[in-house]
Amino acid sequence: MKVFNILSVLTNILLILVLLLRSPDEQSLQENITPFPFFESSSKAENILDKLIKTLIAFYFIFGLLFAVQNSL
Repeated sequence: MKVFNILSVLTNILLILVLLLRSPDEQSLQENITPFPFFESSSKAENILDKLIKTLIAFYFIFGLLFAVQNSL
């Protein structure tokens, strides 16, 4: 149970950080990704961040379902 709690909290924190990093404005995104040299372009960074957000949201709901099932038993 502690593992699920820790994973859930880490998923929430990471999701919030990625959502803050991901900006709808192209210039803001360019400024946000400047410290991270592994992004070649802002469009590539945008695609990677979008996929990461989708994955984190899926984990968020999976953990929510696991908590609901665990608490109902």
